[in-house]
Amino acid sequence: MAMATGLSIKRIAAHQQHSVPLLVLSETAQQTALSLMEAMVREGLGHGLGVVVVCLEQLLSRDIMCQPAVALVDCRPTMAQIGDGSAFLPNGTRQIDLARLDRDVCSQIERISAVSKVSGGFVVVIDDLEPLLNISRVDTLALLRKLRSIAKQCQSSRILARYSRDIADQHTDKGGPHLPLVSNVLRSISDAVVDVYPMDVLGTWMPGWYSNGEAQPFVTLGDNDERRGLLRLEHRRQSGKVGYEVAAFEINEQQRPVFSAVKAVATGEPPSAATAGPDPRQHLPFNLDLTDKQRQDRADVELPYLEAQAGEIHYQMAEEDDWDEDDPDDDLEI
Repeated sequence: MAMATGLSIKRIAAHQQHSVPLLVLSETAQQTALSLMEAMVREGLGHGLGVVVVCLEQLLSRDIMCQPAVALVDCRPTMAQIGDGSAFLPNGTRQIDLARLDRDVCSQIERISAVSKVSGGFVVVIDDLEPLLNISRVDTLALLRKLRSIAKQCQSSRILARYSRDIADQHTDKGGPHLPLVSNVLRSISDAVVDVYPMDVLGTWMPGWYSNGEAQPFVTLGDNDERRGLLRLEHRRQSGKVGYEVAAFEINEQQRPVFSAVKAVATGEPPSAATAGPDPRQHLPFNLDLTDKQRQDRADVELPYLEAQAGEIHYQMAEEDDWDEDDPDDDLEI
């Protein structure tokens, strides 16, 4: 599929494109998507949308949480729960009642929509899907589908969910080996997925691939700038078509996202000598190279099938053959 030429991510982040009720932000240990998610939330608040923050790991920035149009569903364990051990299941998984979470989020959506300045519009922010996926990926995906259907009823509403693609595919329910990868399922149920990458991969980066065919070496956390990076947008339109886009993002002094187009390296470009791997012909007991005389001798060989192609085909009619003088394409009126 062709790469998109316009910056769709800019219109999506500014709530100028309403066909994205579920937007998933995908991050890695190399690059966090938290700052980009918070900047998108500020865009929603700036457009008069109410915000429901589902907090599973940490609260969003104070300038967001102190807004009167922000409601909180706090799923973090209390110190008392951590102390008495009730915060975790025997296998170490966080203890979260998904049914109660469903009810709480829907209740807060109803409350915040009533005070929204945009005819009931809202944004639901899930700061981290990992604790929910740890409990049940099936129930988590069902919750996302339900929230998406609610957001779809108001064109300005949106669900923002963040997850780490490094570990998301490790979560499986019973019978998990026979289930599709979490990242693939998230892409199938989402209207748009934004994969973020660190800026220093720009020299060799291409959506899903690298110019020399090898994965980018792990970048230390010290190289990670959470306020700027690269992103790859996968947008599933209502027509069924899927558009892709590569862009750079930066969070400006006003804490808003700024996007710019980038030109990625073409896929399939041969690696330079510095990055090329070892020669597979080394240490062989025979020589695979040809001398000039051997190349000339090979070029002078007349191949039988080429000689046969130079001949002519003669056909002699038999007595039972009926020769038709009419044009076989006469009925086509050419």
